[in-house]
Order: sequence, then structure tokens, then C-alpha cells
Amino acid sequence: MKKIVQVCLAFILLLAMALPLYHAEASSQFKDVTLYEKEISFLTNKGIIKGYNDGTFKPEASIKRIQAVQMILRAKGVTDFTAPDPNFTDIKKGDYGYQEVAKAVQLGIISGKEDAKTGKKYFDAWGTLTRGQMAKILSLAYNLKGSTLSEFSDVPSTDGFYTYINALAYNNVTTGYSDNTFKPYQQISRQHFAVFLARTLDSSFKDNGTNRVVTGGLKLNTRKTYVYNYPYAEYTETFKYTGTKSGMDKWTGRDSDGEVTYYAYSEDQDGYVSGWQDGDISSTIPYPLKLNTKWTDDFYEDEYPIHYVVTSMNKTVTTPAGTFKNAIEVKSDIDTLEYYVQGIGLVLMLDTSVQPAERIQELQKVY
Repeated sequence: MKKIVQVCLAFILLLAMALPLYHAEASSQFKDVTLYEKEISFLTNKGIIKGYNDGTFKPEASIKRIQAVQMILRAKGVTDFTAPDPNFTDIKKGDYGYQEVAKAVQLGIISGKEDAKTGKKYFDAWGTLTRGQMAKILSLAYNLKGSTLSEFSDVPSTDGFYTYINALAYNNVTTGYSDNTFKPYQQISRQHFAVFLARTLDSSFKDNGTNRVVTGGLKLNTRKTYVYNYPYAEYTETFKYTGTKSGMDKWTGRDSDGEVTYYAYSEDQDGYVSGWQDGDISSTIPYPLKLNTKWTDDFYEDEYPIHYVVTSMNKTVTTPAGTFKNAIEVKSDIDTLEYYVQGIGLVLMLDTSVQPAERIQELQKVY
């Protein structure tokens, strides 16, 4: 009986697994702003953004570190700049921006850089800010907390900015790029810094994921171990990554009875493919993926064509592993709903032929 259940579950599983916002705006106060006008106008009206004397904002220019500090202090309404000397080697009392830098250090927003040769601290006021540094100073300035199980593919937990980027994602300040990257070491532009700051200050600017497009991040995270529960079959299965061969990630699934199954997953610009290592059966989710995307997956060489449609890009789903935001909901014509999360993969599968819907497969733990 166990074998029959496993075959049925594998069949359904393979059928299913085969899967920066800006507002429409009013006219800007700056003659060179065409994108993110609402966010930039919001900050301008609050006196947080001042622009340049020629009436421009220079939205695509990289923001300087001193400019980011000034914007945050204005946003926080800081008017008392009394603060101890941070003893940076490159900025002293009387220099432009010194008071803001000293205050930001006192508030714990920044800590400066360290010279590798001398060990002394400096600020690098006119250096550019990276996306990872942006995540850090916003998280520290506004005490953003929270952690998601999902990871950006280019931000492992060993990265120094991981905690801060994860906090931004948890608070829906960022959803990253469509391919599930964050690009932490890429310089951030003035307009994008303004967007992140506006989202931090006012939740109406946050990207709820409805209109996003996904081009990656739906296969299992090779840095993680997964435990799936199959509720009505009453067993669990632990998935471990074992290496990559011929472009396919190889995974071993060991169930609670000790039986082993070998899975394979791959992902490229065309989509996400899942199947077994020792068989020709596979299932595909096409990229780019967005709301109302439809496709047909031919299982067993056209014998079982299944039709799919994306019915949501921003579902919140809870399993024993935790609560997942911005899950992608995929509906099939064989009465299943599947939920995928970028940076994690499949987190839940439901049988909708009965009401209330029954859980076929759910993520119990990921570590």
C-alpha cells in the first residue's frame, strides 16, 4: 500500500513541481525625474530630498555615502547634532557633513570603514553606497527586524549584509530582482535609494508582489536541507543536495521509512524543470512567470497533458516550516494548488477536489 501511495504522490508532485515596483505618478518637482515620481515627491515634500540648484535630482547618479546619511537624518527629524567626535581620519570638525556623520555614528546608523593597513577608521564621505550598505543603514536607522527562510541566491547566510537584507525582505521593503538576486555589492542610484527610504517610511509605497515577474529562484536552494510532510500518507521525506551534473542539481530524498528516491532539478532563462535522476519524466514551469501565465505540461510524453495558470503572485502561506510572503500560486486542471517561494521552491501543495482542501505536501522544515 505504501508503494501505491508513493507512486500516486510522486505523480501528482511531478505534475505540480514542473514551476522594482513603481507607482503611476503625478508630475515631478524635478525636471529630470520620470520614474518613481511619487516616492521622490513624497520625500521632497517632507524636506528629505533637496535636489540640485539647477532643478535636477540626478536620479540615475550613484548616491554618495554622505548624501545617504543626510537623507536619513532629515527623515528621522534630527535637529540636535551634538555628538562625540567619531575620530575618522578623513573628516574633521569644520568639514562639510562632519556634524551629520558624527550624529549618525552616535545613533548607531553607521560605523565607517577600516583601513586594512593602519586599522584606523575613516568614513569615505564621497564614496558610493552599495545596495548591501543601504540595507544595513536603513535596518539600523529604523530598527527593522525579522527574518525569512527564503534567501536571495547571491546573499548566503555567511554574507555580512545577510541579516540586514533579510530584514528588508521580511518587511516588504524589497523583493529583489526577478531572478531572485539582490546584487548587494552593486552601487545604488539616488532614485533607488529614495524608493527604499520611501517604502521604509510609508507602507503604501511597498511592493506587495502583485505585478512582479519571476525569472528564477523556484528550484530548491542547494544551501539548504528540506523536510517535507505528506499528511494523508503519514510520512515525511528529507531532501539533501548531493551535487550538480550536466546542469542538473541532484538531490536525495530519504523518507521516514528509510526508502530513498533520487531527484533532479534545473533552472535557466527558459524555466524550471524537476524530475527523477533515473527517469525521463520531468515537469516544467516556464519563465518569465507572472500573474495569469498559462502553460501545458505534457506528462509521460503527451499521455497526460495538464493545464496550469498562475492565479496569484503574492499569497501568504503558512506551513509547519513558517509563514511565507509573496508565494506564487499555481492552479492546475487536476484540482491542485501549488505554492512556490523564490529562494525556497515548493512550500505547499493542496488537493482542491475536496473542501476544505487537503494538504498533499507541505514544507515541514528547512535548515
